[in-house]
Amino acid sequence: MGPFSGNTILKALKNGPMIFEKDGRKLTLEEFEKLTGAKWIPKLEFENEKILPELKRQCEKLYEKGELTIEQTWLGKYYENEILTNTSPNIAIRYIDPHLGWGVFALQDFKKMQFIAEYVGKVRKRKKEDEKNAYCFEYVLCQGFPTPYTIDAQDQGAAARYINHSENPNLNSALATFEHLSHVILFAKEPIAKGTQLCYDYGPDYWSKRKAPLAL
Repeated sequence: MGPFSGNTILKALKNGPMIFEKDGRKLTLEEFEKLTGAKWIPKLEFENEKILPELKRQCEKLYEKGELTIEQTWLGKYYENEILTNTSPNIAIRYIDPHLGWGVFALQDFKKMQFIAEYVGKVRKRKKEDEKNAYCFEYVLCQGFPTPYTIDAQDQGAAARYINHSENPNLNSALATFEHLSHVILFAKEPIAKGTQLCYDYGPDYWSKRKAPLAL
């Protein structure tokens, strides 16, 4: 877990604005992890120590060639602090029902462009069976330059893991790149009122091999 110990995460969540709820009751982090079967991690983890330097070398080469988009480098600079500090917005991860499972709700009004979350998990090589894993997010360095890696949040993740799909989303997903590493981030597409469920469009590739989503 690197510099983030379990106690550090517990303290951050206890002192921070994020809460976990089921059936009207607030949950501890331990209860939440047990119910979801997923360990809470604050940032990307890598399956082995070779992956991170490899990705940084590739990203640096693409940057030197001018392949990174202006948007992703701008977003990287704009949200650098939020990503580095694992910023937790004022949200609730709340159990909805057996069909939708968990969802993420705003506990305050959010402004357009406000940072919500990074999609984190274990960065590892893609596998054929990932088609059955609903928590995999393809890891790319920039548009048109995929990698052999995926972000697997099935057994570990943070708030973004619980944000549901919508064809009319109030969040945007995008790449944000700084220090030669790309991050998948979610931010407010529009002003969002307190109490609203947060959602983003998973994209056609996600649903091409899965059952059609339930409407929110």
